[in-house]
Amino acid sequence: MGHPLRPGTAPDNHHPRRPHPLSARLPRFDETVQYDVIRDCLMPEEQIDGVYASESAGIALCGITNRRVILLDTAFPGGRAALITAPYSRITTVSYVSSEDEPIFSRTVAIQVGRTFYEVTCRGEEQAAEIHDLITWHLID
Repeated sequence: MGHPLRPGTAPDNHHPRRPHPLSARLPRFDETVQYDVIRDCLMPEEQIDGVYASESAGIALCGITNRRVILLDTAFPGGRAALITAPYSRITTVSYVSSEDEPIFSRTVAIQVGRTFYEVTCRGEEQAAEIHDLITWHLID
């Protein structure tokens, strides 16, 4: 037995998908070279929402698509780089990371994939908010 509906509402299978919070400004990216790195690893029917450079020690680039988050880890063991794919089904949390002297909505975002946290330090708080909101939108949609 299903849950009762409020008057004037449609069942979930007829409910329109809510619009993307940044749809008027997508895809977002700073540099064409960074965009090309993410574009070159897309799967069929995958679209880029944004590509963000990171000032973190390990993660140099964060690409967000409609299906996954792609991270470029330049501090991979052995002096190598790794292109990491994190499907939304494997991302458990996205959070802001700040120190005592920073506001809670800082320019650093942590993405938890399984037991591993990846930190992305953006050029500004606005970019961090975009990353946080884009990932959150995909996680709760």
